[in-house]
Amino acid sequence: MYKEFYRLHSKPFSLLPDSECLYLGSTHRTAYSLLEYGLLTEAPFMVLTGDPGTGKTSLLQKLIADTRDAYSIGFLTNARYDVDYLLPWILLALGLNHTQLDPVEAQHLFATFLAQEATRRRRVVLIMDEAQNLGVKLLEELRLLSNLNQDKTLQLQIILSGQPDLQTLLRRVDMTQFAQRVVVDYHLQPFTEEDVAHYIRYRVQLAGGTRPLFSAPACTLTYRLSQGNPRLINQVCEMALTYGYAKQAPRITAKLLAQAALDRRKNRILPLAELDDLEELAAGKDAEEPDAHESISQSLPSRESPPRIESQQPVGAAEPYYQQGLALRKSQNFIAAIVQFEQAAQDPAYHLRSFGQIGLCYRALGHIPQAVAAFRRACADYSAPRRQSLSVRYLLGRTLEQSGEKPEALEQYRMIFRTDQTFKDTAARLSTLEGNQHRQAGSPHVRPWKIGQAWKQVRQLLKGSS
Repeated sequence: MYKEFYRLHSKPFSLLPDSECLYLGSTHRTAYSLLEYGLLTEAPFMVLTGDPGTGKTSLLQKLIADTRDAYSIGFLTNARYDVDYLLPWILLALGLNHTQLDPVEAQHLFATFLAQEATRRRRVVLIMDEAQNLGVKLLEELRLLSNLNQDKTLQLQIILSGQPDLQTLLRRVDMTQFAQRVVVDYHLQPFTEEDVAHYIRYRVQLAGGTRPLFSAPACTLTYRLSQGNPRLINQVCEMALTYGYAKQAPRITAKLLAQAALDRRKNRILPLAELDDLEELAAGKDAEEPDAHESISQSLPSRESPPRIESQQPVGAAEPYYQQGLALRKSQNFIAAIVQFEQAAQDPAYHLRSFGQIGLCYRALGHIPQAVAAFRRACADYSAPRRQSLSVRYLLGRTLEQSGEKPEALEQYRMIFRTDQTFKDTAARLSTLEGNQHRQAGSPHVRPWKIGQAWKQVRQLLKGSS
């Protein structure tokens, strides 16, 4: 309805969880980094809590999308305390079974799957959303399932996500054994007022908006009404755009938003904050209101070209993170370096280099699947300079080759060769893997002793810009 009027290609404030639309405010960035840290350090149990609507499910979906190449992931969101056993739901989530099994058969099937994945150097990660509904009995079943981990090899990791009631449940005296195994425990906080303004601008841009639609006072009022809750922000902004379309308003002002909120609040269903000045705002004059982050918004791309989402950080903010990451990686503090590079990667200009460095950190830690996943994410940045892009693809090919995935490595080298036949020792590696001693005419002969030098040059290139 309002999409054509505001020149949007989609609804910017959908209520459905969508990891591609996730805005990583300060609290969400911390939560995501801790979950990644827990996966990396083999934490048996991780707990993520937050009030309804704070973005827990979207955050988990992003984690799944980013790590599915490295882990076997089962996601459960509808398990309830009144079922007898949780394991059948787990098998279903992992795609292992669609028929009824007795408990012994189910346990055997699950243990066999864990062992098989361990031989492939893949851990199984179970993510339980709305975990506050499980109750003591099913949580105890999860604890017992974690005992399937053998010797020093962790085969199963479990992430519990839920509302604050989950924290209350885990504090019970009879849950002490379970709570002692929780390594990561984080509670998502609502957005700050500054985060809300950034969030609104970010979502409008994702939907194709090339100009600011919400004034700065409208963003402030949205924060006051929603108290920083992302789901309520979506509700407020969605109804404001609907009202704006009905009144043919070119943008959303605080007055228009207040009028929409007053109408919506009549039935007392939507839990918006009670504001004493809401009626006054709705009845006031439509004064000229400044745009939210006007100086940044003026630099948005034109309608004719697809908009590139801006960094969630101020200009230049990524550089200190990136340099700190380099220093930490040099001192072999790889986990801390990864956290810094993830912060730097929020800036599109640093996306490829940062994930390239993350891949190198994972390689150094011996976590090859995670390294491959990081290099793939870097290669997905098609706007990066060609030389940097080829360098990271080369790292991906080398990592795949060294881990025995030669067909996939061959495909990466071919992609590099089609772009630049003289890049590093790609021609030599192609020749070796294909078993073909006759290189294409004009392709250089790269001596084996140069391979180590090429590897060093690629890592050096990632440190600087194009």
